[in-house]
Amino acid sequence: HSCTLDECFQFYTKEEQLAQDDAWKCPHCQVLQQGMVKLSLWTLPDILIIHLKRFCQVGERRNKLSTLVKFPLSGLNMAPHVAQRSTSPEAGLGPWPSWKPPGCLPTSCPLDFLYDLYAVCNHHGNLQGGHYTAYCRNSLDGQWYSYDDSTVEPLREDEVNTRGAYILFYQKRNSIPPWSASSSMRGSTSSSLSDHWLLRLGSYAGSTRGSLLSWSSAPCPSLPQVPD
Repeated sequence: HSCTLDECFQFYTKEEQLAQDDAWKCPHCQVLQQGMVKLSLWTLPDILIIHLKRFCQVGERRNKLSTLVKFPLSGLNMAPHVAQRSTSPEAGLGPWPSWKPPGCLPTSCPLDFLYDLYAVCNHHGNLQGGHYTAYCRNSLDGQWYSYDDSTVEPLREDEVNTRGAYILFYQKRNSIPPWSASSSMRGSTSSSLSDHWLLRLGSYAGSTRGSLLSWSSAPCPSLPQVPD
């Protein structure tokens, strides 16, 4: 059995009728009504962390769910799950806080609603015990890596989506820095990307190793020798 991440969002935000014991009291007629309730997202963060529910209650027991949730590695579109807002002047009295005006509509700035995956936390085992691993994408070259305790191995993109996926980490596309492999600057050379970090590190005052910039331009750079 499998499902998609989009289907999970649709199920989570679907309209539901209130039960009789959760009835809503109408402020006009003062009568309890079994109204409808619906969850919607109002704003989106730069970093979106999605915690998948991996258990189900069966009587007094909880069982782990190993359903394969198919999630996109890039281009997760959150626009369908964000509450629609009017841009008319009359909408100024809307329910959003005055300190944070509503964002633009999905049609006007789609990058505000697109996310790219950069890490996955996996759980292996059952609810009584198990083991955690992580899949992370290098922001410079776009390569995925598997982290299992002290073991780090390259990972193919088609190996990222597994039944063990537990927590997903997405970054909003318009918040990705220009030096990232996920940005529009995919034509940048690897040396220029590396120089980004070398320029940020610089040299320490009084360091016997010297500045990283002094040897970063060498064809095959190696660590400087440290005096005995």
